[in-house]
Amino acid sequence: MKIFKKILFEIKNLLLFFINYFPGYIGVVLRRFYYKFSFQKLGSNFNTEIGFKSECTQNIQIGNNANFTRNCSLNSCEGIILIGDNFSANQNVDINSSKGGTIEIGNDVLIGNNVVIRSANHIYKNSKEKINKSGHNSGKISIGNNVWIGANCVILKDVSIGDNSVIGAGTVVNKNVKDNQLAISSKQENIEINK
Repeated sequence: MKIFKKILFEIKNLLLFFINYFPGYIGVVLRRFYYKFSFQKLGSNFNTEIGFKSECTQNIQIGNNANFTRNCSLNSCEGIILIGDNFSANQNVDINSSKGGTIEIGNDVLIGNNVVIRSANHIYKNSKEKINKSGHNSGKISIGNNVWIGANCVILKDVSIGDNSVIGAGTVVNKNVKDNQLAISSKQENIEINK
């Protein structure tokens, strides 16, 4: 019986690999069809390029007109991911709410290459315990409407990014960004945007 389950698991993984890496328009249609029945909620006009991966899809909701380019990933095991309408993620974006976190992304959000949005951190306070054995503490990330997140940014847990804000390339976001602000540099300097 264990061998039969392993074989079924391998067949499922092979089919998912085929779906996620099938090129061109047919691949987009295959992924759209598969994820329509896999995600908790999926709006119309869902587009993904090859290499799209997702785990624990029953905890993910995505609105209309979502676009993911190559090698993007969503992971919501023990967590929640909510993405609004008119969302666009460039290559290698990782959105991860595993370990009990929540990530909420509003409408009209653009994300550049190589961005990591992670709602849980490793616990590292006990120096006598190995980090990989010490567990995680999770939180919430909230990203408002009409937000642009530049390439190579990292968004950490327990932050809120307000509406109409821009996160400059390479910024590590570890504190809140208000509406209409530009956050730049690894020190995350928040600057008002002219209205």
